[in-house]
Amino acid sequence: MTEHDQRRLAHCLEQGLSCREAAAQLGVSAATAIRWAKRLGLTSRRSRRLDPAVRVALVRSLDDGASPTEAAARFGVSSRTAARLADPVLLRRRREAVRERVLSALRGGSDLHEAAALAGASPSTAGRWARQAGVPLNPAPRRARREDETKAVAAMEAGMSPHEAAATFDLSQAAVARLAQRPRLAPERLARRRRLFAALASGLSCRKAAAEVGLPVATAIRWARRRGEDTPGETK
Repeated sequence: MTEHDQRRLAHCLEQGLSCREAAAQLGVSAATAIRWAKRLGLTSRRSRRLDPAVRVALVRSLDDGASPTEAAARFGVSSRTAARLADPVLLRRRREAVRERVLSALRGGSDLHEAAALAGASPSTAGRWARQAGVPLNPAPRRARREDETKAVAAMEAGMSPHEAAATFDLSQAAVARLAQRPRLAPERLARRRRLFAALASGLSCRKAAAEVGLPVATAIRWARRRGEDTPGETK
């Protein structure tokens, strides 16, 4: 690396670029830039590039309960940066609160997936906490439960409330909360479905109603046929 390139490297790092970004500007490999930065005693000021307003908003988001991963995605920073700015005491307290919710749900009769969904944890983490605490996992009659869950999803898609679905199909609130996260029950999809049925009720054909709502014709036909089934919570 020539003396001119060394000066350019120092300037790039002083401006806050990383060694990799400086290498791209100089037309050299990242390894070369890193090697020369160490040789010249240069350090990157990249950590200072985070805008103060973004830093404040990021920390506030973390304090309000967002995980480092969620906050990082929201503000366009790395998870490592978000974790570094997070209050370790608050993170530990939140994790302990989630753990207690998982164990409480398991002790109350929920199975592993229900307890994890209710507490906002992954099933693997919930299982590890249960084993550490010596809490037995509650088996569920899987086939019968799957059939009831399928009916509950169809009913909620048709307009039944989660509370009514839990009572109608003998499901726990945790199970219904987990089902409500499925793509079929996304608010945008349900709103589009209601607009389709309103268009059909006004006398439009499936093809015209699909065009008005912005749906594929095949999807509109499938939804219309499904609506004609004997589904709880929906008026034919």
